[in-house]
Order: sequence, then C-alpha cells, then structure tokens
Amino acid sequence: MTMTMLSSPLAGLTVLELGQIYNGPYCGLLLAHHGADVIKVEAPQGDVLRRMDRSPGGASYPFLMLNANKTGVTINLKHARGRDLLLQLAERADILVENFAAGVMERLGLSYDTVAARNPRLIFASGSGFGTTGPYVGYRAMDFTIQALVGAMSITGYPDLPPVKCGPTFIDMLGATHLLAGILLALREREQTGHGQRVEVAMFDATVPALLSYLAPFYEFNIAITRSGNRHVVGGATPYNNFKCVDGYVAIMCVSNQHWLDLCRLMGRDDLLANRRWHGVPERAEDWQQIEAEVERWTCTQRRDEVARAVAAAGIPSAPVRTLPEVGSDPHIFERGIIREVEVAPRGSVKVLGSPIKLSAHAEPNVQSPPSIGQHTDEVLTRLLGLPPAEIAALRSAGVV
Repeated sequence: MTMTMLSSPLAGLTVLELGQIYNGPYCGLLLAHHGADVIKVEAPQGDVLRRMDRSPGGASYPFLMLNANKTGVTINLKHARGRDLLLQLAERADILVENFAAGVMERLGLSYDTVAARNPRLIFASGSGFGTTGPYVGYRAMDFTIQALVGAMSITGYPDLPPVKCGPTFIDMLGATHLLAGILLALREREQTGHGQRVEVAMFDATVPALLSYLAPFYEFNIAITRSGNRHVVGGATPYNNFKCVDGYVAIMCVSNQHWLDLCRLMGRDDLLANRRWHGVPERAEDWQQIEAEVERWTCTQRRDEVARAVAAAGIPSAPVRTLPEVGSDPHIFERGIIREVEVAPRGSVKVLGSPIKLSAHAEPNVQSPPSIGQHTDEVLTRLLGLPPAEIAALRSAGVV
C-alpha cells in the first residue's frame, strides 16, 4: 500500500527554547526534528554548553549535536527591554521550554503567571532537577548529582568498590523525553479547551521508574540491593554477565531454563547438560560463580563477535561488548538516522543527533545546521515582531540583543 507522506506533525508551532546544557536543548531538538519552529534564545555570551569548550567556530561539539534544526537569537534577559522582547515573542509562541535552576524565571520576571497573562494559550514547559515542591527544590541539579541522590550510584559498580556514576547522561535525557511527552499532552488538551498550562518534569522524578527492578524487592520484601557488578539484581537469570573472549567481552544472559540448556549444547558440554540441579533457575542462581566460570572457559578461547553471533543464533540474549569508536561508526545508527551529518563552518562535516522517534506517515526529517550565536536575531525580530532594522540596531547598541 502506498502511503501519502504528510507535513511534519508539529509544523506551524512556534517554540521558544531557553535551554541550557542537555535537558532543555534535547527536548527542543525533538520538537524541531518533528516540524516545530524552535527559536533558541541564548544570552549574549551564549548557552553554557556552547562555551564549555574552546572549539573551532565558537561552539562545542556537544552543543552542535543538540541544536540542529533550530534558529538562534540572543536576548539579554537581565535587561528590562530584553525581558519585554521575550514576552512579546511569547505572545506569538505556542510553547516555551526552559530548564533554568528553580526560581530563575521568577527572578527574571518571566514566571508562568506573567507569561500566561500575555498568552493564555502558551504551554510553559519547565525541566528541572527536582521540581517546584518537595525538600530538594533548592538543590542545584546536574546529571551527576541526581545519580547520587536518586540512588543510581549505589547500585552501579562492584560490591567491593566505591559507588560510581553511570557513563551516559541518561537522567538529562529521561527528563527531556518526559518533558516532550508532557508538552504533547498539553497540546492535546489545548485543542479541547483553548488554554495552555504549565508542564513540569523533574529529572529526579523521571528517573525513579528506571529503578523499578530495585524498588520492587525493597517495597515487597524490604530487600536493599546494592552494587552487584553485572549480576542480576535478584537471584534469577544465570549465567548473566560479560565473559572474556580472545579480543574483548561478550554479554550473555540466560533468562530461562531453555536458554541454559541451549547454551550447554552450543558449548558442547554434555556434562553440564546432564547436571539436573542446574536445570532449575534458583539453583543456578546459587551456583552462579561456578557456572559462569564454565561459560568463560568456553568464551575465552574464541573471538568476541563469533561468540555473540553463535549465542544469538541459538535464541539466547547476547551481544558483543563494544567500544565507543565501534558504536560511533556503526552503520545501524546512520541507517536509522540517529546520527546525521550537516555542514558547519569552519568545521566542515559535523555529526548531529537525529530523532529516535519514527512515524510511518512521515519521511525522515531534514536536518539543518545548528545556529551560530545570534545568527537569526534580526530575522526573528523582524518576522515575529515586525521590528525595523533601525530599532534592532538600537537594541544591539544597548546590549539588549
């Protein structure tokens, strides 16, 4: 069946993104990739992430990866005229995204109530560390500190070593994707009521569901699970680990009895297959060290990718433990459009993030280069506010833009 491709699902929506570092900008990026006109509003000196690296062209590579498909303006929100400009832009916008520290928007005179009074249809989306209620409101939040406070560090690493952070900045991204979901819910409700609202997602809150495997045994049995390396959080799946190969490691996970029996056959270990005790999941969990030593005796004589393919072909969850250079050059992420390439002067070709959201009625979105600092200030102020060149020049002279 031939499907007619529609225009982008968020086409016609105007977004003001006051995003900092990862959380707000990633939410803005997803909105931009799916058709919204996302106007990134930066201070005259630029987003902190833009300035974190003395990189060619005045923008760090992480900034470039997170800000494709956006237009860029600079407005000094500490200047009264700058705040007024933002409020004028908000009158013409559908969504405002911000992830400043708690209280910053209020201190700037840009609280939800103030902005909503100018535009009741506006959806005011706030990403924060801990939200606007609760005992942690005043804490300064970064992915690293929330990993500590939410308990993620306490369950990451090995029991005989100190707690460590998870490598990926998953908390920022969990918060951003939940914020996107909240914005879409508010847009749906606005279709029915005609009114906008405030959407709030705290990164701390968005991380709690990811702790389900650890919180469930705590709530049910009062079991406090701590660091267990690669082991399953409760006695169960065995073997469940990374196993050494000639040229790296392979992850193998036997969830069911059948997985274990099939692995024994693949390894050519009839002696293990004949051990009736190990036909039971709880029993294998008790003897996990002995079992995993037998598995590694097999894997350590073979190449990583060959083991992973053979185990996966037998229907057992398995994958090579790959390095970041391997992942970064993986054809899968390019074919899926998770990494895209654009031209950015003076760097040349730059890899930026695409959208993991695939819609069957829509082609893969085009990707435009991320903006240089203030690149579209004149164009946006003219297009949305109708300001003449002379007034924009005066604003620039006064340090407002």
